[in-house]
Amino acid sequence: MLRWTEFLDVEAIRLSLHARDRVEVLHELAGLMSARAGVPQRELAVHLLAREQLGATAMEGGVAVPHCRHARAGRIVTCLGIHRSGLAFGAPEDGLVRIFVGLVSPPDTAGLHLNVLSRIATLLSDARLRAELLAAPSAGAIRALLVSAEEAHLPLPNEPAHAR
Repeated sequence: MLRWTEFLDVEAIRLSLHARDRVEVLHELAGLMSARAGVPQRELAVHLLAREQLGATAMEGGVAVPHCRHARAGRIVTCLGIHRSGLAFGAPEDGLVRIFVGLVSPPDTAGLHLNVLSRIATLLSDARLRAELLAAPSAGAIRALLVSAEEAHLPLPNEPAHAR
């Protein structure tokens, strides 16, 4: 079963984003993913912004998931950043976004790209998990919370998904 955390390294988690606006936060997220994706930071930030201009990627609960596909991306890569004071990012309720998840994937992984987006949205729709992520003391703690949440949502081997 697909796990978002397979595409999220602890080094790609930042406890305190410093951006003051939408463009800066996309640049920070691009910086967390660029080396592992094989795409220069500035180029990746431009692609994230272009996708964001097509439609805001903010969700309810103070979460945004800026994402794009890029021809030079060698694999699917994600990152997570916490913005302690929150940032206006075109949230559905026009609130502040505090949890940012970046995603970049090669163009030939369209189905997997959408599956990873779906997994991220499902997990981060949980208000308790969002609160725990915001309170986590380290990047390792954030990743451990996400791994645990995925284990709770995924079926056990040979168990139908609806059995839980």
